[in-house]
Amino acid sequence: ENPFHNFEHASHVTLAVSKLLSRVVDPKIEGVDAINEEATDSLRHEFSYGITSDPLVHFALVFSAIIHDIDHPGVPNTVLLKEGSGLSKRYKRSIAEQNSFQLAWDMLMESRYEELRNAICRTESDLQRFRQLLVNATMATDVMDKDLNVLRRARWEKAFAANSKESHKDRMDRMATIVIEHLIQAADVAHTMQHWHVYLKWNKRLFSEQYDAFLAARVDKDPSEGWYESELGFFDYYIIPLAKKLKDCGVFGVSSDEYLSYAEKNRQEWKDRGREVLAGYVESVKNEQKHEGLRAN
Repeated sequence: ENPFHNFEHASHVTLAVSKLLSRVVDPKIEGVDAINEEATDSLRHEFSYGITSDPLVHFALVFSAIIHDIDHPGVPNTVLLKEGSGLSKRYKRSIAEQNSFQLAWDMLMESRYEELRNAICRTESDLQRFRQLLVNATMATDVMDKDLNVLRRARWEKAFAANSKESHKDRMDRMATIVIEHLIQAADVAHTMQHWHVYLKWNKRLFSEQYDAFLAARVDKDPSEGWYESELGFFDYYIIPLAKKLKDCGVFGVSSDEYLSYAEKNRQEWKDRGREVLAGYVESVKNEQKHEGLRAN
């Protein structure tokens, strides 16, 4: 029933993941005979940090996009902690994300899905690896946890450091993990890096969801107070840096330029028109509340 965190959002994120995976580019292969498929595949594997040659990673990313907001409570983790909800007692951090993963995993483990599990994973080792990939991808969508963000930044700096002393395999694994994290994060906020009207559609839904939480007294602050400024900050400190990292990791080719371009254009459009747009959001949600009140009577 959430205006934003619902199945349509999950579908949108899933399509964005699929699109990004399809745009993992091939390197410019120079001095290699195109007929030599083995050499070409090896270079492609190295260039994408092993992602292009690993179908289990592909499926895990798509699957995590579908499940990442199952049973979303419609409020941030900070609110769940403040409310002392049952979920907050079970999970100490990334509460909504851990709950979504666990619900999906428990369902996948049911006997009725045995054939599906066997189709995804041929061995117990594959199943455990698939589980870890799902955990990592789903947890990556918690971008509000400051401690996790510090760890992610440190991991990025270590992986892409010019003087890294890690073994080649360890460095490849670390880079693959980082690319996977950034891919699912970008997909989760893909609307901010798409056409203006797509951004507005989802931004309004997110505003409506937070306004509903305010009316239900689950949050203290009216989201309309500061929404304009917070969106600018979100672009400046999260969306645009994320789009730049998609470019810096070197895996997505010109597609990363497209994402960055849309993010910057939407940021400018919001700066110019955001206050007017926000006034429209407020009027719309108040009209919806009025109509619901009339129907209730």
